[in-house]
Amino acid sequence: MPTKHIVIVGGSYGGVACANTLQKALDPRLDATITLIDSRDARYHCIASYRALVQKDYAKNLWIPYTNLFPKNSPHRVIQGVVSGVYHDHVILSTNSESSTSRIDFDYLVIATGSMVPSPSKWKVKDSAEGRRLLDKAREDVEHSQSIVVIGGGACGTELAGELKYAYPAKKVTLIHGGASLVDYPKFPQSFKDEAKRYLEKQGVEVILNEQVEVQGLTRENSIQKADRTIVLKNTDRSIRSDLQFLSIGQQAQTELLSTLQLPSTEVASVDGSHKDNGFKVESLLDPKTKAIRVRSTLQLDHAAFLNIFAIGDASNADPVPTAMAAVAGGETSARNIMKLIKKARRSEAGEREPQEHDGFHCHSWSKLEDYRHIQTLMILAMNPSGGVCQLPVLGTWFGNLGAWLVKSGDLFSGRFWREMNMPRR
Repeated sequence: MPTKHIVIVGGSYGGVACANTLQKALDPRLDATITLIDSRDARYHCIASYRALVQKDYAKNLWIPYTNLFPKNSPHRVIQGVVSGVYHDHVILSTNSESSTSRIDFDYLVIATGSMVPSPSKWKVKDSAEGRRLLDKAREDVEHSQSIVVIGGGACGTELAGELKYAYPAKKVTLIHGGASLVDYPKFPQSFKDEAKRYLEKQGVEVILNEQVEVQGLTRENSIQKADRTIVLKNTDRSIRSDLQFLSIGQQAQTELLSTLQLPSTEVASVDGSHKDNGFKVESLLDPKTKAIRVRSTLQLDHAAFLNIFAIGDASNADPVPTAMAAVAGGETSARNIMKLIKKARRSEAGEREPQEHDGFHCHSWSKLEDYRHIQTLMILAMNPSGGVCQLPVLGTWFGNLGAWLVKSGDLFSGRFWREMNMPRR
């Protein structure tokens, strides 16, 4: 029986969770190998990015090498490169030199490419060294500023404002948000949103809601700007002087690699050498606003021709509020479903029939794929090393500052993610 090949594109929260779940579950008799592809030399732990912005010694926690993800004698591997195209049974890989490409075939593919949000949450860089340089420059800008404005009051902007004010209490920090509430995500209670605002204001952050602003030179591509600006609030005409601005608005799924996807039948030329048009459009698989990939409840692409391809985390529309924990859950679910598909394929290749309920297997759990379970209303806003605000399922916001400190604020999950990469903490 030929070796089954699983390719995972993206080595962050979801991709690594998928790889680790597969490693633990793969039986040597199944004869399957894993290839994880990422464009950079190390995994970026973006949850800790705001702490590292204001605390230089914390920056060592951000970039986790892939060196020990797979055992030395393992058939699995990590490849650094950029996937420039996805097809129904292979991907096209470009190396960092971009002068050569190669084809990597797969039986199962997991797209875990995540999303881009403005820096310093994430950096559009080729390697960890470049990311460290940009972070050091941003930290210097913060140190030499007096009046900082953060635009955008989602989870990222809220945490950023809190970390800035805690580390530099003498600096003026203003958070401007266009909505009526901070962290205004679906199904989250108003009490959580109000508590986030109250916490920041107690720290000394000025929170301005229901306001729109435009800042000259500040864009998604230039989301950290060290410049003297007079920012005019459109609804009140109030002016705010600032010498450093952060844009913290907009999240875009990184799904450009899907643009080459075709139905298997379109890859076979007709007699006259042209390709048949069967009406398939890649855009039908993408959310028009976020560009997230539409998936079924099993995290397979929402098209019958691509049930061997999964999309998870921010790259998919699986969860209404994309978070790192949702990506982890998606990685684990997709891995378990791939295992079921491999086992089913092996039984078929061996001429074995599928187990039936009268054989003692109930609820079809033997071969039925697992539905992804949405992460419940869980969010932890780490505003500073001593705490923040949390919304926990069932418990709500009751544990507030203490809950945020216990669960996330102190360590920002750094220890957990270094351990799952099998790397000693620096």
